[in-house]
Amino acid sequence: MSEPKDHHYVPVFYLSRWQGPDGCVCRFTRPNGKEVKAKRVAPKGTAFEPDLYKTHGLPPEQAQTMEKDFMAKIDDDAAKALALIENCLPGKGLTSAARNNWSRFLVTQMLRAPRDIAQLKSSVEQEWNKESQTLRESYAAKRSSNDPDTFEEYMARQNPAHADEFALGILRTLMEHPKICHLLNEMCWCVLDVPQECDPLLTSDNPIWMTPTLTKDEDFLRMAIGPRRLFVATVKPETQFRIQSQRRGELVKNINKITVQHAERFVYGQTDDMLPFVQQYMSTRRHSTWLESLAALHGHEIVAPDTQR
Repeated sequence: MSEPKDHHYVPVFYLSRWQGPDGCVCRFTRPNGKEVKAKRVAPKGTAFEPDLYKTHGLPPEQAQTMEKDFMAKIDDDAAKALALIENCLPGKGLTSAARNNWSRFLVTQMLRAPRDIAQLKSSVEQEWNKESQTLRESYAAKRSSNDPDTFEEYMARQNPAHADEFALGILRTLMEHPKICHLLNEMCWCVLDVPQECDPLLTSDNPIWMTPTLTKDEDFLRMAIGPRRLFVATVKPETQFRIQSQRRGELVKNINKITVQHAERFVYGQTDDMLPFVQQYMSTRRHSTWLESLAALHGHEIVAPDTQR
């Protein structure tokens, strides 16, 4: 079996929920920076990047472990959990394992985009360069004639994969962070239906919208799980009731606007009916990701120049 090269940061199982009878979704992009174009694509043929989670420096049979053993399992577990969520909510039939698998997927979805991976690797490199200056000076002073010219060359000979292994190790730890997953597990969950007379829900390569924290009474997290279904998690039942009581048409318009505004490269729908709406709002208010906020906190340079903090 060939190694997986196309690493999807928006999973195929998730995008498939927007596919039409032709097996395709409608993908909205701005290829020239201004006009939004709509194109029908298969869920498997979009929102991926070659070798995004590859551990560079390892042999080919080991380099794709993050994708094929870790990310693939998270997505598979999440697909099964989502089916249970739709069948069990509201109610008590959802298992703790399913809740945790879905919570882990939500956390993962906020950390896995190309922009996130680029920032994480950059931050690791910046921190390494800062902390290893003493080692460089020591190596230069003690280097023998048989040793590589630079400390970087010496490290590369010891373990050429050390930088990627360290960065992806941090990523896995964050994706499975027990405290964050516990916060999500303890929230009040529900699935809201969108009537046919309302516009359908859109999604994007940045599909989750949440409050700055998940600890205050009014805090919540929302994610479209289909053109007619919305997943909502709230800290307090009162907040859930308030969201449920909003007029569906207004709620959908607000959610779609936020989704389109904060899209990175792609917006997705079932048809191209929403093209004028996407044209108006696409990528107009992109915000900092978790990893960018963490990088800024540690004084690291932000890779994406257009990030709004």
